[in-house]
Amino acid sequence: MKVTVKVPGTCGELVQGVIDGTNFHITCPIDIYSYVTVIVDERFKEIKSNQVGNKAITAIQKTFSYFNYDGGAEISINSDLLRGKGMASSTADIVATIIASTLAIGERIDIKLITEIALSIEPTDGSFLAGIVAFDHLQGKRLIKLGEIDPIPILIFDIGGQVDTLNFNARSNLARLNLLREREVDRAYKLVVEGIQIGDKRLIGQGATLSSLSNQAVLFKPYLTKLLELAKVEDAILGINVAHSGTLIGILVNNQKDSLEILSKIKSNLPRLNHLITTKIINGGYQILKER
Repeated sequence: MKVTVKVPGTCGELVQGVIDGTNFHITCPIDIYSYVTVIVDERFKEIKSNQVGNKAITAIQKTFSYFNYDGGAEISINSDLLRGKGMASSTADIVATIIASTLAIGERIDIKLITEIALSIEPTDGSFLAGIVAFDHLQGKRLIKLGEIDPIPILIFDIGGQVDTLNFNARSNLARLNLLREREVDRAYKLVVEGIQIGDKRLIGQGATLSSLSNQAVLFKPYLTKLLELAKVEDAILGINVAHSGTLIGILVNNQKDSLEILSKIKSNLPRLNHLITTKIINGGYQILKER
């Protein structure tokens, strides 16, 4: 059996923090993907890969172990997502591997099982879940489907460097800092939820901006203040989001035709800020591309 699955990456999160003692984020999936192909054949005796990372290997091993499958497989990953930036690249690889390997050995997809295996490997983004969700990326205690959205154009910038997700979440001061920003995070959460429910993209942008600002005490983003100043005078800018544990800044734009003009103004005002890509925020969820 050969199966190919794709899972979207992210531009960080729309909101991230702690409410009532539970870690969570609101997903910000984008139209950029990781593609994983798993081939299972009774002649295979081991897991072979095309330079696949250890996390994907661990994912297929844990999946096979759960289903008591003792054969081998060939796995390949083709990803358009950058590492260490906050694009949920590892989540996309891991989850796509779990789904592809599950289907390749003839088993059924179980979202709860996928979540449990992924979380046993590392903190996990909810981008593989349908629509936009609030999700506990550390323990899976919270999963709330907030709804569906129309695509939102987004300009994605990178401040440089990399952030290791495991090290970030192991910081000794993280719990204290999240507690201090809980009120702002709660307000941001409510704004985004309302925006999704009534289809108001500007409310979504306002909530994302509030969460981004409150996260400056946790992981500071240079350029954010100047981008906010620009957003105040440019009606086409809906808001600003960040990778709360990464290096990305996203500019949510009202429509596609305004993207070039806003990009030009940002480049003029902040020439050192690296523009990675212009894409769109979409509804999350995995897709099975091939199964034979």
